[in-house]
Amino acid sequence: MLFKYAIPFILLLIANVCFSQKTLTVEEAVEKATKFSKNISAADQLVLQQKKLIKASVNLPNPEFFWESPTGKFYTGFFTQSMEFPTVYGKQVQLQKQQVVIAEKEKLRSASELSYQIRMLYLAAQYNEALVNELHLQDSVFGKLQVAAQRQYEAGQIDYLQKTYTENEYGDLHNQYEQSVIAGENLKAQLQYWTGTEEFFQLQPLTIMLLPDGLISITDSLSFEQNPSVGILNQEIIASQKNLELQKSKALPGLAFGYFNQGERTTPTRLRFRAGLTIPLWFWQYKSGIQAAKIEKDVSVLKSEGFRQQLNSEMMNVNKELKVNLQSYNYFQKTGLPKSMEIINTAKRFFESGETDYINYLRNIGSSWQTKLKYLETINNININIITIHFLTGKL
Repeated sequence: MLFKYAIPFILLLIANVCFSQKTLTVEEAVEKATKFSKNISAADQLVLQQKKLIKASVNLPNPEFFWESPTGKFYTGFFTQSMEFPTVYGKQVQLQKQQVVIAEKEKLRSASELSYQIRMLYLAAQYNEALVNELHLQDSVFGKLQVAAQRQYEAGQIDYLQKTYTENEYGDLHNQYEQSVIAGENLKAQLQYWTGTEEFFQLQPLTIMLLPDGLISITDSLSFEQNPSVGILNQEIIASQKNLELQKSKALPGLAFGYFNQGERTTPTRLRFRAGLTIPLWFWQYKSGIQAAKIEKDVSVLKSEGFRQQLNSEMMNVNKELKVNLQSYNYFQKTGLPKSMEIINTAKRFFESGETDYINYLRNIGSSWQTKLKYLETINNININIITIHFLTGKL
């Protein structure tokens, strides 16, 4: 008796859980993944590390302290301190500050790549969910036809070929449906993993994204200034220039000073100090350092230009794909979908009136339903193109 009343309660509880699932938007997924990402946390630590190294940029040599008897009559203490020309330390600080900026831009690149990854994963889950819904509808129709065909065959109303063909078509479609269900579970599990969430959630339905204004035909370098990788390469050029300035400043004379009494105990204090210069006689080592820094700067410029060439090529390719997919989308909207629905309705009417058999009926509706699946695939491809454009232009 208790079990009898418990069943409705359990079903009600399950229904409440299903309908109370929160919808996870793509922006929320990106935000959660960013907070949960270990790579982003590591990037934060790298920024902090580079900031700590700013103070280490003023790296004076340790002073030297001695206790000796210069005259052989008494012991006296002295110290000396050498240092680079002050300009060197200023240039080292400037260079290290540029390393901080590079680390910050590296963090932006990590965040952009993570955003791209999560958006593509979310889109894949959306597309698969739409695919499951469409295949479920087709699976239901084909399943009923398969049962009906079996009954009609047993009653001698259709031949073996029609029965077998119907079973085969249903089997293929049902297998595709089950595979898509499994794929959907895996995609949602990946979203849960990357966002660090354990609760169940619903996805936003698959719709075509807004087209990026003015980007379909733009392939010049100005389009990519917000791309984090471009920002890093630009910053590396600045850093290499600062390094070149640093290497040149190292060729300047250094400074040395200290306190040392080489005379009698009565020597006045003002005569016990020493000061001097370190002369950069070994000019070839400074010249080599300067030449290497110039090459480093040239390499940074070439790498930046080469990466822009790569971005231009990728943008041209994705623009081409987007135009092709938009053409297909317009075709499906204006012609493909209306015609496929017309074929389905006509084929159903002919089949119910006995004017066509199972084989022709299944071929007609199967072909028309494939048009629906291709339509969903086209929407998915357009969204992939748009996400890629935003990624290339640093808009994620």
